[in-house]
Amino acid sequence: MKYSAFKYNRLATAALLLIFACVLVPCAVAAGENTLLKLENGLQVRVYTPEDIMAMSTKDAGGRLTFEVSGGASYRLIDDVLDPEIVNKGDGSFHPVNAAWAIDALSKVDVSGRSLKMPVNLYVLPLPRSGLLASSSCGDDIFLSPGVYEIGRCLVACTVTHELGHVFQNRYAAEGTGGAWAEYLKIRGIENATVYSDDAPHANRPVEIFAEDFRYLFGGSDACYSGTIENADLPLPDKVAGLEEYFVALAAPAGAASDARALAISNYPNPFNPSTTIRVVFNEPSRGKARDVDLSIYRVDGSLVRHLYRGAVAADELSVPWDGKDERGSAVSSGLYFYAVRSAGRAVTGKMLLLR
Repeated sequence: MKYSAFKYNRLATAALLLIFACVLVPCAVAAGENTLLKLENGLQVRVYTPEDIMAMSTKDAGGRLTFEVSGGASYRLIDDVLDPEIVNKGDGSFHPVNAAWAIDALSKVDVSGRSLKMPVNLYVLPLPRSGLLASSSCGDDIFLSPGVYEIGRCLVACTVTHELGHVFQNRYAAEGTGGAWAEYLKIRGIENATVYSDDAPHANRPVEIFAEDFRYLFGGSDACYSGTIENADLPLPDKVAGLEEYFVALAAPAGAASDARALAISNYPNPFNPSTTIRVVFNEPSRGKARDVDLSIYRVDGSLVRHLYRGAVAADELSVPWDGKDERGSAVSSGLYFYAVRSAGRAVTGKMLLLR
């Protein structure tokens, strides 16, 4: 196996995190096997170090190293840089992201002083995931992939704040055709679905443009070291009228509860095969007035699987079955999926695991 550059020592890593807990972010606390950091900007970051992830990992029947996150998703780890999936062999080793740099970048995110009040699970991967070599996010989870060379501080900041942009969007402006998401597309000038869609090249995907806008506007100097965004054909975020104000308005004011609490969601059974029922409870009474509700299913990469329900709901709860099929009526494969519920400008998402 070739991950000799996995240089983290458990005591050294713990010491770095305690420095953040006690000095750099005074309101943080250390918690047990993992570290929970309560940052001053409202982020509540639970850190899974490379050592934590190795401890969470097991070998399957074929001898392949896998680890499972709390939501039920399982990933195979590539433990040899000579694996065919690794095209660029770099210096012959995998180099995990510097966890302290990633946390420092998250602590510097400033959305005009608003409290983000978001939980974030930060997975600092010791090894890349098969089929998902790049860093990514999924719900409240951020996965920072190792490099085949040492990763510089600014690139770490750029990557982790971009992924935080996805977490922010998932929480406050979940993708869909109405509400906050439609407002974003209009302000950004990317409403043309033939150019900007989930199936477009990476730089033209609206969720990626959103994450880049978030990074550029609020990520700090290290995260914005290049002075550019991925899509060079679009105007820079600070040149788009109303864009920064839009983001600031999405973030909950300091001390305020999240709008997501107005919606409670669940699905049963979970895991499921072949169908499950998604239940939405509206914690604010309708008082006889119907609500417009959008319920959609997404893959872990953010692409749409199916618009499951769109319409008005007068009752205080809604139950909708999903038969595990996409928009075309084809059965989807086993895996982790997200369901997003949007109503009255509020959005909340849940995870579900399909096992065929």
